[in-house]
Order: sequence, then C-alpha cells, then structure tokens
Amino acid sequence: MQQFIALNALPLTTSATIKCGRIRWDGCFQPTPLSRSYVLHFSYAPPKKPEITVLSPRLEVAGGAKLPHIYRGERLCLCYPDQWDHSQLIARTLVPWASEWLLHYELWSATGEWYGGGHEPNGES
Repeated sequence: MQQFIALNALPLTTSATIKCGRIRWDGCFQPTPLSRSYVLHFSYAPPKKPEITVLSPRLEVAGGAKLPHIYRGERLCLCYPDQWDHSQLIARTLVPWASEWLLHYELWSATGEWYGGGHEPNGES
C-alpha cells in the first residue's frame, strides 16, 4: 500500500490502480524540457520486481540496431539485478531511474552510443 500511495502522489501520475495485489501505475515523463513526452507503465506484484514499459511513443530503433538496456518484452533495464528491492519506494528509485533511462535513450537515438553505463540484461527475464 505504501508503494501505491507514493506513486499516486507523484504529479506525473496519469493512472494508478491496485487490484489483486498488483499495482498498475502510468506516468507521463519528459526527461528534459527539449525531450518528447513518454507514457510509462509500471506493474508491480510483490515479491516479483516491478516491470516498466514505454506505452507511447513507440521506442524507435534506427538501421536495424538493437535497443539497448531492455529485457524481453521491451521492459526497461533500469539497474543491476540486486540494486533494487521491495524495501525501497518505487517513486523514489525506479521512477527517477526510468526518466534517466529515457534521457540516455534519446542520446543513444541521436548518437548511436549508450552513455548510461550499466549492464546489458542478455536474456534475463
């Protein structure tokens, strides 16, 4: 319930529901004033880790390149596997990390280089 309350209080919230123990939250992100606006979807059902996807606009990949730092299903890879746990508020960790991921995605789209560091998930679910 704490996760839900913290997410629902964010000004970028466009939708928030909790049903059968699963939190579904959507927010509108704009990483910089010059950036596009993105709608992201967070789905969280403890004890599993949250899954974050971009609902719109569709993430574009130029010239057959592989979209970096994503899991299967175009779920965003925001941190190392053990960097986040259920004791941390999603609103204070994964939400800002998702905005940062979008900034690095925009830079990657423009330059072909990923400046965000991190690791490639390589088949992780």
